[in-house]
Amino acid sequence: MSEHMKNWLRDLENALSKKFYKDEVSDIVSYYQEMIEERLSGGEKLEVILEEYDIKDIVKTMTPDVLVKRKNDTYPRLAKSVKQLLVTLLSTPLLIPIAVIYASLLIFAFSMIVVSGILVISTFVGFVGFSLDFFTTSLSIPNLMVLGGFSLMMVSMLLLASIWIYQMTIWTSKQMLILFSKIAKKAGETQ
Repeated sequence: MSEHMKNWLRDLENALSKKFYKDEVSDIVSYYQEMIEERLSGGEKLEVILEEYDIKDIVKTMTPDVLVKRKNDTYPRLAKSVKQLLVTLLSTPLLIPIAVIYASLLIFAFSMIVVSGILVISTFVGFVGFSLDFFTTSLSIPNLMVLGGFSLMMVSMLLLASIWIYQMTIWTSKQMLILFSKIAKKAGETQ
């Protein structure tokens, strides 16, 4: 491998490292290295090959493809992927309307996460208020037991509802990421 090719691959790796995880970077670099070596074995000159591959374009065009394949198993990874897709969509003039739709859906998803958090907080505040009222009431023991059981059941149901809303919102966000990444990839292929 020539020094010129090593430098180009190093530059590609550095550019990719700013946006992608290590395993993704190594996959992309090895893909381009293999492609270049194949073209070299076909008799093409290295300078001609490297002129066809602009590193900035590679990073931009690989972003949707990487985001579709990426396993967003934690919230920070999902947040990074969402941000990368939004930046990619906004950086391409033809995709700005799609970016606006995606951003609107993200705002709705974020509001659902806020609703989930507020539901948890209001459940605990309501339960504390009910508990204080529970001890100051003049109801009979059987009535208090029924009322206490009912309140615990409602707290459980509200907490389960908030967990379900949160999980559905995260799942929906992942599906939107995949869908809009595919749209961006197809739009990038047609340009």
